[in-house]
Amino acid sequence: MFTKHTLQAFAVVSLLVYAQLGWSDWAEPISPEYIPVAPVNGAIVKQNPPDFDWRRINLSAEYQLVVRQEGGKRYEWRTSRNWYSPSISLPPGKYSWQVRPIGAGNEVGGSDWRQFTVPEDAIPFVVPGNEDLLRELRDKPRPRSLLGGRDESKLRSLVLSERKNVVEVLKNQIQKKMARPALGAPPKKVERKVGKEADWANSLFAIRNYVTGEAWQLRAAALLWQLTRDPILLAEALRTGDALAALDPNGPTGYKSQDQASRDIAIALASAYDWLGDAVPVESQKLWLKSIAVRGQAIYDDLLGGQRRFDVSHYDSHGWTNLAYLADLSALMVGSLPESESWFNDSFRFYIHTVSPWGGEEGGWANSSAYAIWSLDLGIIPRWDSIRAATGVNIYNKPWSQGFLKYFVYFEPPSSPIQLFGDGAEIPPDFSLIKGFASRQDNPLAAWYVLNIDKNEDLIRHLAAPIPLPVEGVSPEPPETNAIAFRDIGWVAMHSAIVDPLRTSIYFRSSPYAAFNHSHADNNSFVLVSRGESLLIDSGYYDWYGSPHDKQWYWRTKAHNAITFDGGKGQAEKTGPEKMTAKGRLTEFHTNGKVDFTEGDATPAYEGALQQARRRLWYLRDENVLIIHDSLRSTTPRQFEWNIHALNPFEIKEAGSIGVKQKAARACINMLQPRAIEFTQNNKFDAPPKKPPSRNDQGGNATPDQWHGRFQTKERKAAVEFLVVVDIDCKNTPIKMENFESNRQIKVGNESIHVAK
Repeated sequence: MFTKHTLQAFAVVSLLVYAQLGWSDWAEPISPEYIPVAPVNGAIVKQNPPDFDWRRINLSAEYQLVVRQEGGKRYEWRTSRNWYSPSISLPPGKYSWQVRPIGAGNEVGGSDWRQFTVPEDAIPFVVPGNEDLLRELRDKPRPRSLLGGRDESKLRSLVLSERKNVVEVLKNQIQKKMARPALGAPPKKVERKVGKEADWANSLFAIRNYVTGEAWQLRAAALLWQLTRDPILLAEALRTGDALAALDPNGPTGYKSQDQASRDIAIALASAYDWLGDAVPVESQKLWLKSIAVRGQAIYDDLLGGQRRFDVSHYDSHGWTNLAYLADLSALMVGSLPESESWFNDSFRFYIHTVSPWGGEEGGWANSSAYAIWSLDLGIIPRWDSIRAATGVNIYNKPWSQGFLKYFVYFEPPSSPIQLFGDGAEIPPDFSLIKGFASRQDNPLAAWYVLNIDKNEDLIRHLAAPIPLPVEGVSPEPPETNAIAFRDIGWVAMHSAIVDPLRTSIYFRSSPYAAFNHSHADNNSFVLVSRGESLLIDSGYYDWYGSPHDKQWYWRTKAHNAITFDGGKGQAEKTGPEKMTAKGRLTEFHTNGKVDFTEGDATPAYEGALQQARRRLWYLRDENVLIIHDSLRSTTPRQFEWNIHALNPFEIKEAGSIGVKQKAARACINMLQPRAIEFTQNNKFDAPPKKPPSRNDQGGNATPDQWHGRFQTKERKAAVEFLVVVDIDCKNTPIKMENFESNRQIKVGNESIHVAK
């Protein structure tokens, strides 16, 4: 998160740098944490019209955006923000674009011209202008956040007939909660001090839990009243709404204290206000609207007020979810809160423009797949459903959203036991959330995914969902390939057969998102799942962000199946999780159906300690064997370490050969190069995990032992190559390798692989 003074300093420094070096292209970010330029030169865009982004030069600047079609029309737009989403589609063809700051003090000239192509098959996604949307919202009756809107009889008839069972289950749950005591005072927030970190984290979870149950009850009772007109439900909704609205927005549930709690109060009140309409008494309306106004304004002031920090950098996990809440709040409150129009103008289009900062147009999510899934619950499904109903803008149709579905299909295939690469990776995925997201898309891949997930969606979300669901009636088709690369985020998935629940799955990461935020210092690492079991794992437990366990183990390279040196030294040790400079890069990926190959370069991740850190993976599908080759080099001789982690102890078979089991899953790991190697293992964490008692939402509080193996060179070397064969299922697959240094060939089963230097 950037402070006011930090942003001012960045603005001054960036102008000086560009002036002194004579760079004409001021639009490029001067830090990886800044918003990147888009479309990049040579891009073939997936969306029509494309979204345009460039670096903000200063807070007061305005910009002229020029788009020229080759042999065709010239478009010009003026904007006060450093991004733009045209409200018209572009004819297919080749284009170039340039942006120029205008006004006094902004005479740096135009940016470089960048070329892009709008192909014939680009997906149309046009968002109407703000004034057009606001004009409709001002006159739109309530409920505006449910598809069907004012046609209440039709809506009730459909839901009460087609979702009758869901209505009954939800009603029973509401009635059970009605017997609980009235809402008491919120838990107090513990200040974060040395020695009190666990108490501080526990207090944050306790405040969130305190609000979550009551907010759920309000939304459930209000929605079910809208469908049934049961007076008991109305009374319960009014009671819980008044209790939430009475909470002090400057106290423990306030935005500065616990932003998740504050936003949940605001959106629960806004949704209930929309669903209940005139059934809310005047005095309650005043109380609710006052709470929504204060809590919504707190989000606005943080992200878009003052220095407009989100125009500079939006890589903020909580912040981006909060922006989704603000966009939804603004659409719900237009006509009822005067400030909502300002919120809408500054947040609504901006949110839809980017949707997620954690990946490019192809739909990836770099910031841990766990957070991708949890975001479905918070900032995506309920927000997008509400926004679609209120404004007609269907974000599920945005190309990024369709790519996001493919991301889930490949990195969280049906029955997968884990999440991936970052905080929460060890926790089983919540497939009810992913199913909900997939069910709102109307394509064959979504239909296949939904068909193969046996979990049911949350009751409130399901009742508020479009009826029929977009996926209903679509013929399912399985994924076209068993392997995929999301190059924007540097992730690769390789499956033996993605349609098989007992598949082998190999995941690899070498990412430009480095070790930032909820990502870990795990570039060039891999994970192996076999027969529905986590076999070679990312180790550690997500007790809380920034905990001693997180800092000393969970986030660090040594906790992953990756390369360290000299006693566990690894990546991003200078910059930590606050920067994107210690990064990896996916340099190659291809598949022919029989062999998948990928390569990552993590040299920058070691921040100068290593001069080369390259890893290659071959997955031999017919043999069900993984080959891993590491090429490492340092100006300083080092003891290099090849780390491997599992849920159970490794069996040492002979020098350079180990095995591991997890229920029916097995793998035999053979270190072929170098010969002078030794293996050690233990089940200790440098700092043990300690999940706060109030963290009862994600995977429980158990932290069973894990095992941490390490192959390490016996002597210090300036360069080393590791060559490893992982025989999945321990089939004794024949391995032949002669004179590796000279011929660089290895034969595994019937497949020969050339390992280039």
